[in-house]
Amino acid sequence: MTFTDRLTRQLLILGRRVGPHVGIGTQRALVRIGTELAARANGRHLRTFSDNLAVVTGRPTDEALIRRGVASYLRNWLEVMAMPGWSSEQIVSRVRVMGEDQLRAAVATRGAVVALPHSGNWDLAGAWACSTGLPVTSVAEQLVAAEYADFLAFRRALGMEIHGHREPGLVRTLVDAVRRGRVVCLMADRDLTGGAGVPATFAGQPVTAPGGPAMVARLSGAALFPGVCHYTGRPGTGGMVITLGEEVAHQPGPDGVARMTQQVLDHFTTRIARHPEDWHMMQPFFARPVSGPHREVPGGSGR
Repeated sequence: MTFTDRLTRQLLILGRRVGPHVGIGTQRALVRIGTELAARANGRHLRTFSDNLAVVTGRPTDEALIRRGVASYLRNWLEVMAMPGWSSEQIVSRVRVMGEDQLRAAVATRGAVVALPHSGNWDLAGAWACSTGLPVTSVAEQLVAAEYADFLAFRRALGMEIHGHREPGLVRTLVDAVRRGRVVCLMADRDLTGGAGVPATFAGQPVTAPGGPAMVARLSGAALFPGVCHYTGRPGTGGMVITLGEEVAHQPGPDGVARMTQQVLDHFTTRIARHPEDWHMMQPFFARPVSGPHREVPGGSGR
């Protein structure tokens, strides 16, 4: 483990110890200060974030959007640190789900797979489900051992059953989870296979996407729903909306998974374009670089 990895893990552990005790005023101050510092630094991840938002919105990003995006990203981390101190009632009160009835109907009959992008607070989405009688099974990226163990402990404390993305027989494990009455909730925008995922398009650009949600739904017979989270209100007192799309019909044959995955990404594209600041995609995502002008934050380092 590198020094940076050890430092990051120690900061997360410390944050989860003190996070539940940080007042609303302090949370907002931290978001404000962090946003200002990040905007001024204008580092590599922020420039990548700008590129990604330019694609999904169809226009060059401006300073205001980037600042809202950084504030949303910091809000997510502050919530993650504070969540161990939240009661089930506090978790449920912060979340509103559009399409909840269709999700519960599917769980009660065939089972359900929910595909989400890295938008809003996906950990809060899982905690909401577990707190309302919808036990969640999910998959986490396997990072270095100590950091991965810390994330596992955090999510399991919220009620989620978590498996590593390199775990042997993972698809069979997830199919079994559906059959045990659990909601399989999977992150479905980033391809962690190094480009071996399903060829698709996202906001009109070629990408490779995880085919897992479609595969698990088809093999288990479960309903597949795409969903996107976005924030409402201010840090500390605001909430989150999860918008579920229409059920993605199962499609047979070798290309069926690809067609189902594309429908999931189409829902992501539409909903993220409405709340782009909450899509925390600061890693390279699109296969081709964005052409045309990029925004530059005044006082930043430029490109």
